[in-house]
Amino acid sequence: MALVSEGLKTQAQEMLEFALGQKRICFGELSETEGDRLLESALKDVNLRELRGFKPLRNLLTFRPNSIIYGREQPHTLDVEVLDLSAEVDFSTQGFDEGSSITLDDYAISVCRGKTKGKVIFKRSETDEETSDYREASSWGRSAYHYKGSGEILAIRRPRNHTRANENLIVIEVQYEKVPHKNCHLITSIVLKPLSLGDDFRKHFGPLYPRIAVELIWELGSIYRNTSKELASQQCLIDRKVMELERVSEALSY
Repeated sequence: MALVSEGLKTQAQEMLEFALGQKRICFGELSETEGDRLLESALKDVNLRELRGFKPLRNLLTFRPNSIIYGREQPHTLDVEVLDLSAEVDFSTQGFDEGSSITLDDYAISVCRGKTKGKVIFKRSETDEETSDYREASSWGRSAYHYKGSGEILAIRRPRNHTRANENLIVIEVQYEKVPHKNCHLITSIVLKPLSLGDDFRKHFGPLYPRIAVELIWELGSIYRNTSKELASQQCLIDRKVMELERVSEALSY
């Protein structure tokens, strides 16, 4: 019997290490077809009506004080502490089927960690200097502040029909700016666009494609985990109510 050279692993051993989580597959090393199929398989059977955590778009895009943990006691002037909608926000959609009526009250859920793309402009109050370099802005101290920016979020929209997640990926492009003399930023522009898996997805994200694809699958798993916890909590409440009503029923007669 031929002996396996020391340090040389059989295909079975390598497969076992992947199965046990001792090794990981680099998404970027998959072929385009393999990557597309993996994303399709992760999304196509997702029943959006079963998942919890969807919010109206207006709530998905905004946040209030203390809704974000910065890792320090007080937010820095370079952070965005409050992000709200401008009363005159410019909301539009591009690329959807004719007749689609989408509003800021439509429900969606984010499937990315933060922004997929974005640009920030910092400003120095003493000199009105501007920079997009965080380190340079940090060197200005408390006189520097988060002036304005733009960003993009990858999300899944929950329409009124029963289509699945792979048919409802969207990108949400936003622009925002600081309200003078207040710790508040306002979203001035929102653009929604549908995003199909395959060529459109890969071309849209370019070099970021492998990272975004992996984060999408991670976030989808997190959404299912949170849904499971919420349903389990509801089941406990229902079970207690069942027991309570059964005790009362057993104690009654007519």
